[in-house]
Amino acid sequence: MKKYISILLLISLATSCSKDFLDETTKGLIRPDDYFLTTNDLEKCVNALFSNANLMYNQTATFSFCMGGDDVTTLPGGNKEGYKQFDVFNAQDNNDRYRNMYTCAYGTIKQANVIITNIDKFVEPASNPTLLADQKKRALGQAYFMRALSYFNLVRMCNEIPLITGLSVSYDVTKSPAADVYALIVEDLTQAEILLPLKFSTAPNLSSLEQSTLFARPTSGSAKALLASVYLTMAGYPVKDNTKYALAAAKAKEVIDNEAAYGYSLMASYADLWKFVNNINSETVFGLFYNHVVGDWSDNGTWANGNMNCPLSYKPGDFGGWDDLFAELTFFKEFPSGPRKNATFLTQAKKSPTDPVLTWQNYSTKHPYYKKWLDIPGWDENNASAYFDWWSSRSVMVIRYAEVLLVYAEAKAMSGGADALAYTCVNRVKTRAGVPNLAGGLSATAFRDSVIVERKWEFAGNEPNARWFDMVRTETVESATAKRDPLEIPLVNQPTKARYFAPIPSVDRVLNPNL
Repeated sequence: MKKYISILLLISLATSCSKDFLDETTKGLIRPDDYFLTTNDLEKCVNALFSNANLMYNQTATFSFCMGGDDVTTLPGGNKEGYKQFDVFNAQDNNDRYRNMYTCAYGTIKQANVIITNIDKFVEPASNPTLLADQKKRALGQAYFMRALSYFNLVRMCNEIPLITGLSVSYDVTKSPAADVYALIVEDLTQAEILLPLKFSTAPNLSSLEQSTLFARPTSGSAKALLASVYLTMAGYPVKDNTKYALAAAKAKEVIDNEAAYGYSLMASYADLWKFVNNINSETVFGLFYNHVVGDWSDNGTWANGNMNCPLSYKPGDFGGWDDLFAELTFFKEFPSGPRKNATFLTQAKKSPTDPVLTWQNYSTKHPYYKKWLDIPGWDENNASAYFDWWSSRSVMVIRYAEVLLVYAEAKAMSGGADALAYTCVNRVKTRAGVPNLAGGLSATAFRDSVIVERKWEFAGNEPNARWFDMVRTETVESATAKRDPLEIPLVNQPTKARYFAPIPSVDRVLNPNL
């Protein structure tokens, strides 16, 4: 697992995401006037791109805006206020939690723009134009992919956002409509799938850094998979362009038809998917990787090295965890029994080997917790209070192959009706989950609804493909929230479409009233 150390060795090149988007401080941002020249410089730029991207996914705070989902809730007060605001549909623009995603996503966009804007300035080694062309092509593909991923997170969070494609800082930029943001995302991913290799392991003229991190880079399959999810999202609210269903199905099918060539497959066991020993696995279409022993939290921003989702954010306070989020009661009770449910939830544990078993009904919160992020070396449900560290080297599966299969199934049903492959795709996921296959002969609407329910269970617990996103695009936030258990934190506001999206953070709106 130490193979992925080098991907973060150049963290100091990353733009700090502790600053706000419109802050002109560019500490760590590579300066175009005196830097760009060699392929070595180019690879350092790409490395900084990954450092910024890691910051979008290494803590629960960055996805706090998904707390309106019917699968997650939090504590009623204290330092969980930022999470709670979204949970009870009362998000404020000074919320200190969701701003992490906003600033970290724009930090990644800045670094992608550095590469895209300056790609033609890289001219050495002039003696080997083929090597230069190959490395520039891959670097540009990764920049387009990461910019698209960042904007996809932002547009799903805030809907209308500033659209930045250059390097200058503007204090009068206006928000762009979601349709314009999605148009850039599609354009970027269309470029990325052409520029990126099928596999990095077979790509020509790899740099030494690329060779050491083959598994950690997006491929053409990653770009196609992300584009399929983007199209599916565009078919729903707020864009509601039904023509995108066919595009989503076609793009997902390109990945499925070539799953062997890409090396993608479902892991046989859902539980094994979340084990630390499987940090690198065949289901990861695109993932971000961490090594928290490289550097220190206070060492020049190297906090992007570690993943703070694991082990304390999702761990019960009864065992020394942070109680950031846990399962809503209705969601847990409706979750189909089987190996997937057993692997998803921590329903009981022992503080130490000599203590009695503590069940979720007796946790201080009286809620089950998500097990997906708990496993690191030394974790033991029979010694759950043992302390190992407050952050970890757990990878984040940003895109799982299960998502590709379910995107195809839903999109195909909504663009001509479910075919045999659509049934096969959803049933592959259901079979692994230990639940019955779909009945044949379903209408397009019934099939779609069944797939959305399957996604609900498969991606529970604020995975990067969060349940909240499905609730928004299918306009079911209100109906899902109506089933909220009366023991949950009382809602401050009833959910409405006006509350689907987070406001632009106040710190940026002060700098730029146009936002």
